[in-house]
Amino acid sequence: MSSIERFAIRILLLAALVGGSLAAAVEVGSGSDRVLVHLNWEAVGGAVSMLELGTVLGLGADGTVEEDPYTRARRKVGHVLPPAPVPGRWVVVRAGAGESAADCAARLNRHPWVRFAEVDGIGTGGATLPNDANFGSQWHHRNVNSSGPVRADMHSTEAWDLTTGSTDVVLAILDTGLAAGQPDFAGRTVAGYDFVNDDDDPADDHGHGTAVAGAASATGNNQARVAGVDWHCRIMPLKVLDHNNSGQYSWWTAGIEWAVDHGADVINLSAGGGTESLTMQAAIEHAIEQGVIVVTITHNDGAGTIRFPGRLEACITVGATDANDAVTGFSNYGPQIDLVAPGTNIYTLSRSGGVTRWWGTSFAAPLVSGTSCLLRSVDPTLTQTQMRTLLCAGADDQVGDELDLPGFDTHYGHGRLNAYASLQLATVRLQAPRIDDGITTLRWSSPSNAVVKTPFTVEQGLGGWAPAPGHTAYDPTQTTWSASTTTGTIFRLRVLE
Repeated sequence: MSSIERFAIRILLLAALVGGSLAAAVEVGSGSDRVLVHLNWEAVGGAVSMLELGTVLGLGADGTVEEDPYTRARRKVGHVLPPAPVPGRWVVVRAGAGESAADCAARLNRHPWVRFAEVDGIGTGGATLPNDANFGSQWHHRNVNSSGPVRADMHSTEAWDLTTGSTDVVLAILDTGLAAGQPDFAGRTVAGYDFVNDDDDPADDHGHGTAVAGAASATGNNQARVAGVDWHCRIMPLKVLDHNNSGQYSWWTAGIEWAVDHGADVINLSAGGGTESLTMQAAIEHAIEQGVIVVTITHNDGAGTIRFPGRLEACITVGATDANDAVTGFSNYGPQIDLVAPGTNIYTLSRSGGVTRWWGTSFAAPLVSGTSCLLRSVDPTLTQTQMRTLLCAGADDQVGDELDLPGFDTHYGHGRLNAYASLQLATVRLQAPRIDDGITTLRWSSPSNAVVKTPFTVEQGLGGWAPAPGHTAYDPTQTTWSASTTTGTIFRLRVLE
């Protein structure tokens, strides 16, 4: 099993008890510190400034009062309005440090100037369903016929509610080339190279490369054939496999080096061999040192030996599952596997311009690579170790057959890819902390599979980090941690595999 460095996504909370008061620096998720306040204008009386209103409402120096978004928009487009706040409208209050939005709303509901106050809620779309002609057949995105403990797919539609990708991210496809002149790749390719024929035209003379690129990155919601995972990343085609879908390690190594030197963020290599190569290993390790994410496959021998370079600890290595979340009979397995992803009956693009179906770990890996591009679009700083942790922590565990053991196992790795959960982990934010009688309570949103995965830990330290003694409680949408605290305590939140 690849060693997984347990990392802090970022320090989310610095809390110190000084003289009984809480000094905190908190990154707050959308809406988590906002309260909508409807004022009793008869009690307020005449015009009042935002600063005066904040003082009267007892928000403290770091609390704020803002106009409601609609009134603010009207001002921006030139409507003549009286000085803020506009009588009869509501205002947005941001609670000060040490007071949660819920506590602030409860307190303000007892204030004589307030008709009612409520926490500003957060909602998501019902799941983004693209209009691509064959999307209904792409079960790996949304498996409506799933009958297992959870829906047996990678949860793309929910992930697309968070992001559909960014043109700032470059995905290098090291394969048989690319049939680039297709609607699903239009305007998205960057210069690549053909290391098989040693020219600058990496055209696909087999079909495998176009199909892999389509699975990872076909443009979605363009009324064309299929949807990839990332709809906007730029695609760098590097031909390192010939018309027989085979290639020299030297070609693969050169492709890796080209990708690194020409700005790739993620490399997908859906290939593997039986022998080792120190040359290729050095290129892969250099790519990772330069911040490039490297994803590859276990391969398709149905054997307990993962092919090279997938058996390198440095790589993110992917096996394949079917539409019932069972690991496929062809998927290689072993201690170096990181996770699995759908790999049977994958509808994707053909080099002739149509739609085709493929089976293999070659089509599980690009689903992980596409997800890595989505993750890079929300956090461009993610390293290989951090990416692996997010992918493995977000994966759905114990959803397959009897081989899918709790935690890591050699057939499923850390579980089946869940792009939505991994994105939620990458964007987690703490709510404002609460301190009562020396007890610190922290809350943050958590992915829907967190009850099974329990991917979070809270650490404390000054100069060195150690697990913070406390109680963690998970529910399907929120995690709560509480513990006794002392003066000078510093906390950080980490995501575990």
